[in-house]
Amino acid sequence: MRSASLPLPRLLLIAVLSLCCLALAVGSTPLTADESFLSKPPEEWTESEALHVLNDSPWAHTITTTTQDSQCDWEHPAYDGLFPEVLARREDSISPTAPAAEVKPDGAEYLVRLASVKPMQAAVERLMSLDDKWKVYRSGAGLEPGNRPTNLEERWYNIADEITVAIVLKRPGPEGQSFRDYAFRDSKFYPSVGVVHLWPCAAVRTANGQVSAVVGGLGESKDHSPAAFSLSFPSKYQGKPLITHQNEKLQVRIILNQRIFETTFYVNGTDLFDGTETIMYIPSRIEEPQPPTLP
Repeated sequence: MRSASLPLPRLLLIAVLSLCCLALAVGSTPLTADESFLSKPPEEWTESEALHVLNDSPWAHTITTTTQDSQCDWEHPAYDGLFPEVLARREDSISPTAPAAEVKPDGAEYLVRLASVKPMQAAVERLMSLDDKWKVYRSGAGLEPGNRPTNLEERWYNIADEITVAIVLKRPGPEGQSFRDYAFRDSKFYPSVGVVHLWPCAAVRTANGQVSAVVGGLGESKDHSPAAFSLSFPSKYQGKPLITHQNEKLQVRIILNQRIFETTFYVNGTDLFDGTETIMYIPSRIEEPQPPTLP
C-alpha cells in the first residue's frame, strides 16, 4: 500500500510483502582503469575496492540538486505523460499542491546508489566479511524467494523484482542546507506533508517506458538524523521489462519541493536480482577508504 509519511527511527521499507551469496555479473559494463578490479570475484575485493563500488562506480553517482519554477504534482509529474489525465486530476483534487515558491539549489552533495543490482549487494557482503565494523551496512529489507511478483492493479509490491534507488546525504551545503530542510517534517517523517508529493514526483525511465515509485524507505545517520531515503520502482512497463539490453540507459528523476535529484545509470539485465536473494542491503552511510597506516 502507499503511505503518505514514513517514520524515521531506522531504515524501514514500507511494502505489501513478507520481510524476512550474491554472484557478480559485470557483463559489458565499461570499466575504467580504476575499476579493473570488477573483473575479479567479489570475494577478492579489498575494503577500498568494495567501498569504491558503493561510493563511486557505475552504480553510485554523486550529484547536486537543480531547481524548477513549479511544484511537482500528479498533473505535472517527474516525467511528462507518467499518468492518465483523469487519474492525475482526481489525485490532485484529493491532495492539493502547495504553492510554488522561489527556491535555490541547496548546495549539498548526494550519493545516488542503485541498490538493487548484484555488484552493490556484493560490495556490502564483502565489507561485512572483512570486519565487524561494517555490520552497520546491513540495514535493508528481507526478501522471500518465490514470493509473488509486483502487481500494480492489486497494489502488491515486491521489492525483490523492483528497481531500488537510495539517495544518501554526502555533504551539506555551505550553510548546512540539505534535503533535511524541505523534505522531512519535524526531521522524522518523509515526505513533508503538504509540501512534497512522493509517488508522482519520483520516476525512472528507459527506452522501454517510464514508471513512478511504489515503495519508500528511510535511513538515518550515526546521530539518528535523516541521512537517506530509498525508492523502489516497478521493473516492468505495461508488462514488459524496462531493462532488456546490455548497458540499458536508466534515467532517475526525483523532485522534492521544486528541487530536482537526477542521474543516469547504465544497467545490464544480468546485474539485476534473479529471485534467489534473501535480503537487499540499503546502507544509509558513506564511509571513505582509509589510507594505509605506516608501520
